[in-house]
Amino acid sequence: MSGCNPDPFACLYMKVSVWRALMAVGMKFHHFAQPKPPSPDFEITIPSRLSTGRGTFKLVFYVPLSYFDPDGTDDARWASSVIHETGAVVVSVAYRLAPEYPFSVGVEDGTDAIIFLASYAKELNLDPHRIAISGFLAGGNFAFTVPLMFGARVAQSYPLSSSLSLPRSNATCLMVFGHPRIKFKDREPAALETALKVPNLTIVCIVSFYPLVDFRQSREDKRLTNPQPAKNIPKTLTNLFDQSYQSGCDLTDPYLSPAAASDDLLAAAYPQDIVLYTCEYDMLNAEGVKFGERLKGEGVGKTAHGGLIKEVPHAFDKKPNPISFPKSAHFCYAEACAELSRVFGSKTSADQQKQLQDDLTAIRFQSEVEGDTVPEEGLTKTL
Repeated sequence: MSGCNPDPFACLYMKVSVWRALMAVGMKFHHFAQPKPPSPDFEITIPSRLSTGRGTFKLVFYVPLSYFDPDGTDDARWASSVIHETGAVVVSVAYRLAPEYPFSVGVEDGTDAIIFLASYAKELNLDPHRIAISGFLAGGNFAFTVPLMFGARVAQSYPLSSSLSLPRSNATCLMVFGHPRIKFKDREPAALETALKVPNLTIVCIVSFYPLVDFRQSREDKRLTNPQPAKNIPKTLTNLFDQSYQSGCDLTDPYLSPAAASDDLLAAAYPQDIVLYTCEYDMLNAEGVKFGERLKGEGVGKTAHGGLIKEVPHAFDKKPNPISFPKSAHFCYAEACAELSRVFGSKTSADQQKQLQDDLTAIRFQSEVEGDTVPEEGLTKTL
């Protein structure tokens, strides 16, 4: 897609490892800024079932009313906002990464995660009928593709890999930082797992930040849509991502490009409430805005909250600034949490929501009937 020649796997893996290490250092600086994000409360390692590749991955839990020393994961600051503003339990899916695990392993791991959580909802004290899915960039893509996989594939037949049979669960649960351990491997598997049945669950909301939703358009064409080209994602990174994750894939696959899915498929798989944020100075902004307007249009008929955040670049909320957390990111998180609170049934006043909308400098989505693009100037305050 990027026009570059794929590297041999060993070289590709080395490049990815270097960038992962640099990103880890950057996130350490990011977490120094006040208010500091919380640590995870515990982790559960669960087996992969939908993917043809045998393996495991972690679910990282953040629980309300817990205040351990800060040592959070990449999205710990978002998790902190959610648990404090909505009272919800946040589960971060540490899905297996490319290039070791290219498309569609991450989507399958995310789908496995919601099936596991719903299967063990009683043990984990969760409500399987109040599930929301969120993510940033690649995770933002998964927030849109996991419901598609669950709704169009798993809910029909639960297609376990033929190489995996699980008479007992091998998952383990432990409390980090020396807290008591609970071993799931000593427990009988959930009845739904034994019967290979899909648990009864309800996804009530999707929250997606600056996602990549359409791989069909070339990176070069996307770069041309950014009014400040200097703020584009570096070609080194986009080339590395494309070679690692989707090299040789069908770019029209809805599990890769949710924008390629039909209106009927999107309408059936997605909840009524969707929160989507794009960034004005981002090469992914145009496709995100187009997708948001399509979701709100007559063909899909969803309620699309959020919009285009003015004068910010891609990943504006993840900058390695140890001094302060951007106000625009704070307002964005607060507004998204207010929508989650409303969907979860918590009390959020109309005045509070209006104030949050006024605080965030954003252009709201119009439906495709009202217009094909977000206006260049001015704000549309009605959602």
